[in-house]
Amino acid sequence: MRTIPTRALLLPTVCLALSVFVGGKARPQQLCSAIPAPKTRTAAYMFSIQQERILGDIEAEWVENNYQAFHAEDRAAHLNAIVARVVSQFPHDLALVQVILIDTPEAGSFSVGPERIYITRKMVALLTDDDELAGLLGHELAHILTHHNAIIVSELFHEILHVNAVSGRKDISEKLMRLVDSINRDPKLMWKAAQIIDRQEGVPQNDADRVALYAMAAAGFSPQAYVDLFDRAAGMNGNGGNILTDVFADATSERRRFREIKKNLSHLPPPCRDIPPADSTEFRTWQAAVISDPHSAWSRYR
Repeated sequence: MRTIPTRALLLPTVCLALSVFVGGKARPQQLCSAIPAPKTRTAAYMFSIQQERILGDIEAEWVENNYQAFHAEDRAAHLNAIVARVVSQFPHDLALVQVILIDTPEAGSFSVGPERIYITRKMVALLTDDDELAGLLGHELAHILTHHNAIIVSELFHEILHVNAVSGRKDISEKLMRLVDSINRDPKLMWKAAQIIDRQEGVPQNDADRVALYAMAAAGFSPQAYVDLFDRAAGMNGNGGNILTDVFADATSERRRFREIKKNLSHLPPPCRDIPPADSTEFRTWQAAVISDPHSAWSRYR
């Protein structure tokens, strides 16, 4: 269960799957403590804020040229209402984030640059209410806040192209194409790129899960919904295992991550942890409209 980005550009070559991390009527704000800042990443990245936006624009063009994006205002309004409530718990520089629906065969979500989150229609079908949607968005916002995509692309540029700096749009675009071409030509480089992405996807997932729980609770959503979504999407059946299963059995990273999510939930103060789920009537109406839209290729993937 991973996010994408140039991970997105590398989809056809590295064969990485989209991953689950995962308007509405407002509910009263709960007396929750402020969300904790994500752990400081030790990895460096070579992009300025402006260059990171350019990188995101280039990746977004690739995504929307390869997957059907759906920008209809009536479908986006509900997404943007939910993300606005969650964004309010983050620094103001995330205020411009937009959420975009796309069609793919996978249930997933991923962030591209500092301003876009993509959610697949199959992911929408998997969700049960706005609480789960809020948790998924909180997770992706945490990745944006920690510049996760820029860190991964920086390491790929450094390790595969042996470059340590970028300039404008033309330079960034050319380096991305060189990266993809290099991986296409050399299976060893493809394997190396996959290892880099896999390594860089590890710790940030746990951090993003933790921040998502706090952010959604502070915004008035039930954090238990995030646990339920991961449980269902990863097929945990409620079982995160324990330290002994980690030592003596082949415990999956998803199982360890699930256990960490449940532990973080238990650390929330009761007013946050015990927020009841939302009325899902409005969500269900929106979800049905998204899934059944006649102008999409969604029917190919159901």
